[in-house]
Amino acid sequence: MKTKKVTISDIRESMWDANLDSEYREALDHALMILEYVNDSPLHLHFGTHEQKEEIRRVEAMALDYNQISEIIYLMMYKMRNDFQYGRFKPIANQYINISKEMEKENLKEDSSNKEYQKPICNIHKAYGNMLEIIGLASKTLKQNNMYDESRKMIERAALSYSYDEAFDIIGEYVEVVKEREEEEEFE
Repeated sequence: MKTKKVTISDIRESMWDANLDSEYREALDHALMILEYVNDSPLHLHFGTHEQKEEIRRVEAMALDYNQISEIIYLMMYKMRNDFQYGRFKPIANQYINISKEMEKENLKEDSSNKEYQKPICNIHKAYGNMLEIIGLASKTLKQNNMYDESRKMIERAALSYSYDEAFDIIGEYVEVVKEREEEEEFE
């Protein structure tokens, strides 16, 4: 069975069809920025220059793989988990998580290699204690080290945790967390 192609536009349309508040579209936009699919708010890009409009059209139309779908949905779930409309969002989230799992199963049939890895170093100083930003930095670090599956799993687990400390411990299972400032010049 071939799974369907999923795009950002599909996710956005599903939320629109469920009559969810604009906060859910903002959560999607925030996930896109955290995962660095866009370099500015999609709203700014939509109303920006011709190049910016083309960038957001490209991102909205690109086919997402199972890792990307899962990461986006779990980041949205984390951000919106205390919202009064979360119950209406949950079926949409489950739909896309199930699609992601189907796509992963198809991918695993094609690539059944077990890999050992060393945890990469992730400097979280720039996140200023914001868990979504820390998750985004850890994901970026994992992806820079070609650890896409680990990035997805880390986001899933951290986003479903119920405390900051638990999420932080989960992130620590995937990356070596350091909280150091990069060398800065001191002005006297």
